[in-house]
Amino acid sequence: MKPNPRRAAMAVLAIAGTSAAAYFVALRPQPVRAHAVDRGEVLAEVLGTGSIESRRTIDLGFEVTGRLVRLAVDQGDPVRAGQELAAVDDETYRADLALAREERDLATAGVARLEAERGRAEAVLAGAEAHARRSRSLHEQHLVSLETLEEAEERLRIAAADLARAQAARTEGERRVATTQQAIVRAEARLGHTVARSPFDGVVLRREREVGDIAATGAPVLRLAATDGVWASVWVDETFLDVLRPGQPARIHLRSAPDRPLQGTVARIGREVDRETRELLVDVAIGRLPERLALGQRVDLWIEVARAADAVRIPPEFLARKGDRAGVWLLEGGRARFRPVELGARSRESVEVTAGLSAADVVVRAAEPGAPALREGGRLGMLEEPRP
Repeated sequence: MKPNPRRAAMAVLAIAGTSAAAYFVALRPQPVRAHAVDRGEVLAEVLGTGSIESRRTIDLGFEVTGRLVRLAVDQGDPVRAGQELAAVDDETYRADLALAREERDLATAGVARLEAERGRAEAVLAGAEAHARRSRSLHEQHLVSLETLEEAEERLRIAAADLARAQAARTEGERRVATTQQAIVRAEARLGHTVARSPFDGVVLRREREVGDIAATGAPVLRLAATDGVWASVWVDETFLDVLRPGQPARIHLRSAPDRPLQGTVARIGREVDRETRELLVDVAIGRLPERLALGQRVDLWIEVARAADAVRIPPEFLARKGDRAGVWLLEGGRARFRPVELGARSRESVEVTAGLSAADVVVRAAEPGAPALREGGRLGMLEEPRP
C-alpha cells in the first residue's frame, strides 16, 4: 500500500497543533487574586450555642404531709428570700405543740414538788445528824444505852437514804423537763414546716399543686430558680478545650435580640464531653441582665480566646501548605514563590502572621475555588489589583 502524502501532512499538522497548545497552556500565566498584607486587630473567638440557665433551681415542697390551704404565688411571679409561698393545714401540728407545752408545764410542776421533798429530806437528815451526835456523846458518858445510840445512828442512815432518793427524783424530774422541752422544739419545727418559704430571691418556674391538694412529704409544690446567679450554659466543640480559660470575655446573643449582645465572662468549664456530640459544657456569667429574660432561652455565644491588637494579618483563604509547613504564595517577578510563615491568633476574617511576612508584602491565591494549585516558579497573572 502506497503512503498517502495528504494524510501524513495532516498528522504532522495535528501533532504540531497539540504541541503548540500544550506549550501555550504551560506558558500561559495562571490567574490569581492578590491581597496586600496589612496590620490590625485579630480577634480569635470560639462559638458556642446553648441556653440561659440558673445556677440554683429547686423543687420546693414540705417536710410534713398536709392539705394545701394557701398558695401565694403563681408561675412567673418573682419571689424574695424568706417570703411565704405556700402553707398546709396546721391544725394537727398546733395541737401537738399545745400538748408538748402542757407536758412541759406538768414536768416543771413536778420538779418543784420534788425540790420541796428534797428540802424536807435535807432537814430530816440535819435533825438525824444532830440527834446522833448527842446520843454518841451521852453514850460516852454512860448516860444512854448502846441500844439508844444504835437507834439514833439508824435514823441517820435512813435520813441520808431519803435525801439521796429525793435528789435522784429531782434529777429525774429535771431530765423529764428537758425531754418535754425537746418535744416542744420538735413540735414547733413541724409547725414551722407547714409553711414553705423561698430560700432565695428568684422566680417561680412552675406551680405543681393547687389549693386543696394533699402535699406529701418531699413532693414538689413549686419549682423555683434563683435570679442572683443566672448564666449562659453553652456547648462548645471539644477541640477548643485547650484554649478555654475561666475569666475569658464573651459576647452573648439572645435569639430574641441578636443585635443587642450581652457581655459575659467564662465562669467554669466542664470536664466531661458528650459522647454523642463531642461537645463540652461551658458556663458564662452574664455581666448585666436585661429586663426581660427567660430561663431556657436559646443563645449564641462567642468566647474570646486570643486577641492581637496590632498584628500582621491576612485572610485565612490565602494560607497554603507545603508538606508540613504553613506558608503563603507571593508574586515575585511574575512567578509564584512559596514562603513559610508562623501563625498566631486566628479569627473567621483574619489570621495573625507572627513571622515570615510584613505589611509591605502581597500574597496571592488561585483565582477560583477548584483551580489548579499554585506551583513553585509558575507564571502568574493577577485578575485584580491587590487590596487589603
